[in-house]
Amino acid sequence: MENIISLLLGLLLGLLRYLAFNTLFYLLGCGLLKLVTLGRYPRWLPLGSGHWRQQAQDYELVALFGLLASVALLVLGARLLG
Repeated sequence: MENIISLLLGLLLGLLRYLAFNTLFYLLGCGLLKLVTLGRYPRWLPLGSGHWRQQAQDYELVALFGLLASVALLVLGARLLG
């Protein structure tokens, strides 16, 4: 019984961690992309028109851009301070 509870708790915490990091990095990536592209990208497509797959992929790519940008900023900061 303890194994099932710890497994479910681990799955729930893993899902929450995944959503939190994706949300954080998406917001950072979205802001940077809007700044670099002068507000043109990322575009908001209406979900009802069948673009949900493309929008889901774009969400992941923008979050990846945010992750890479934050790593680059950390490396630059370490380089300047060190």
